[in-house]
Amino acid sequence: MRNRFFFIILATLILAAVGINLVHVYFFKSQRLKLIDRQIAESSTTLLKSKEFNISVKKTAMLEEIISKVLKGARIGKAFVLRDSNGRIIYQSFNVGLLNTELPIQPEWVAVETETEYIRVRNVPLPGKNLILQVGLVLDRNFLNWEILDNRVINYVIGIVISLFLASVLITLVLLSPLRLLIGHLKEATSNLVNLKDVQPLPTRLTRYTHGFWAKSDEFSGLLSTVQKLIDRINLNYKLTRSWTLQMAHELKTPLAIIRAETEAKKKENILSEKYAQSIIDEVQQMSEIISQFLDWAELENSQLQKDLHALRMKAVVKAVTTRLEKISPGRVQLQLNSDFSVFANPIHLDQLITNLVTNALKFSPTTEKVDLILSNHLLIIKDYGPGVPQEVKERIGEPFNVGSHDVEGLAGNGLGLAWISTVAKLYQWEFDIRSSTSGTEAIIHFPQEEV
Repeated sequence: MRNRFFFIILATLILAAVGINLVHVYFFKSQRLKLIDRQIAESSTTLLKSKEFNISVKKTAMLEEIISKVLKGARIGKAFVLRDSNGRIIYQSFNVGLLNTELPIQPEWVAVETETEYIRVRNVPLPGKNLILQVGLVLDRNFLNWEILDNRVINYVIGIVISLFLASVLITLVLLSPLRLLIGHLKEATSNLVNLKDVQPLPTRLTRYTHGFWAKSDEFSGLLSTVQKLIDRINLNYKLTRSWTLQMAHELKTPLAIIRAETEAKKKENILSEKYAQSIIDEVQQMSEIISQFLDWAELENSQLQKDLHALRMKAVVKAVTTRLEKISPGRVQLQLNSDFSVFANPIHLDQLITNLVTNALKFSPTTEKVDLILSNHLLIIKDYGPGVPQEVKERIGEPFNVGSHDVEGLAGNGLGLAWISTVAKLYQWEFDIRSSTSGTEAIIHFPQEEV
């Protein structure tokens, strides 16, 4: 669209410039021709009214001197020819012989062009004398017709082209500025949708286009109004969905607790075998844990401020986490503590973030492979050598229950771990990135430099 706008504007400006120049050339030529004709008419009229000239036409030997005397300075540059009724030349000024061209005696005004000259001639009959006076002005051919291609003309054309190009760029930028604002806002809105955040309303710089007289019939104004209605509707639907989801999660905990209590009671009464009862209790426990994790994530996701901040040394936190995980996966976590730095955060949040990252790496990589945990230059890197993160999971990082397809049985999770990590990173403005391939995955947390 931008290129289409640019070329349309450029073509319009070029056509306008060419049209203006053609009009200018035509006007310029017609005005110069009028000036030339007026000079010729004044000179011929002056000669016709002069008694000395009318007497001297009978004695052509004195005619050159008389013409110069009568016209004075107006004589310069003009050619004079006196002919009889048959068109035979009786007298001609000295410069006529240099023209090497015939000057017609009809009609009154004649224009003659040679390779180098332009001659404008007026044919005036002398009353009662059967003579025709031809008064002409000899000019350079390019005086009226712009046909010289020199450096000045080339620079003039180049200047016009550059000016038109810059004007097209400027006009395109101005015209598309509101559209760029809208695109930028919609990109941010799309990001908020992925991150389960409310979509911000259109900024004031855009909403001003929806007001005023011209907005009544402007398509862009209608587009902005429609987009704002869409944003309002999305936020309303998201608010309702979030409210219903949280309410449903809370409501589910009650029947799960009842099921567990009833199962344990039936187990004691030997109504259910211990095997089946324990299986039910384990499933209920797992569902309860998932609901609790979801509610914890939702509370954190909706939190606007960090609470209970502490200056935490990363080496100490990492060692504490790996010590706990060593009991579950002994010898698999390999530490590379190349540097140490402080991070300001809630201890529970930072601890859970590192735990989730390392747990995911251990879970989704072969038990024979180690997991590297690296601290270096304000970076926390957890690297595994598993099959990699599915593309559909990477595209929806931050959403709960974001689970991809897994070929290996038992690798599927509930997706709340990555959602928690993404939410904590956003809450503290840490950069979270995942680089994955079929040979392994790197999860990277970049902490701000000021937290040294």
